[in-house]
Amino acid sequence: MTIEKIIQEKLQADLTKITHESQNSTFVGDSAKFKQKIFVKVFAQKGKFLTEKAVNEQLNTRVLDTFVIKQTQQFVLVMKDLAPIDIKEEITPDMAFDMGTQLARFHRNVKPFSGIYLNNQLFEKAKSDSNSLQNEEIKSRLLQVLALFTAQKADIEKDLIAHATTVLHGDVGLRNYKIVAGHLRLIDFERARMGVNYQDFIKLFYQDFRLNQKLIASFINGYRKCGEEVVVTPLTQSFLIFITAIGIMKYTEKIEDKPFKEIGEQMLATCFSFLGVRKKNSDNASMTALIFTN
Repeated sequence: MTIEKIIQEKLQADLTKITHESQNSTFVGDSAKFKQKIFVKVFAQKGKFLTEKAVNEQLNTRVLDTFVIKQTQQFVLVMKDLAPIDIKEEITPDMAFDMGTQLARFHRNVKPFSGIYLNNQLFEKAKSDSNSLQNEEIKSRLLQVLALFTAQKADIEKDLIAHATTVLHGDVGLRNYKIVAGHLRLIDFERARMGVNYQDFIKLFYQDFRLNQKLIASFINGYRKCGEEVVVTPLTQSFLIFITAIGIMKYTEKIEDKPFKEIGEQMLATCFSFLGVRKKNSDNASMTALIFTN
């Protein structure tokens, strides 16, 4: 019996499989058991399943049921369907402001929960991940940057320890902002983890905002409107951009994705610029991702 068939029988539902950016299977349809339209997400990893469940239970009343498919050891989360609508129009400063506001509310309202990923020991992880790369040229550049940051390790780690107190969304991007009941909302919480709030900005600024200074400024204004603030230093911000770049380089070494790899290169350009190392790909525009506060 297929997973879809098992779920449909258990939930007395007529489900349709939907395309989803993650590796999870997702379904939507009407359930006789719950007498409403439901959204079903099937996880291969228990940690992500528990994380998605825990965050939703803090933010809303969507969770209807959970169970394990013993035959495949997959974890099923059943929720009320939100009927989310993709954002297809170009991002405007007003939209960026609203995006910042929504993320600030997430950071303010979601509290640490049992089993949350702590996301610590970043220097050790940076060294291990950089050394794991097969491409010697990229590995060499990453280790060069890491050495420069390591020279200021004490200051960065002090900053991280003081401010890695936020539950991060973990995958902030345009694809995880949807229109729900006429309002902009964040969805998909399976990658939530502890960290510095600025970490949730990085891929959004580079990938979706394309380092557009007006969009970044509007987003930060929206974020600050809710009383949230970026308090880590630009040095620490630059280090966190570097950590994100390593992740992209690891991913694109396994899965070819030239546009995504170029974003990783832009992140490295920011780090080189901030650290005062001249690189041909480095330019002043890359510095707009950094937030300088008084």
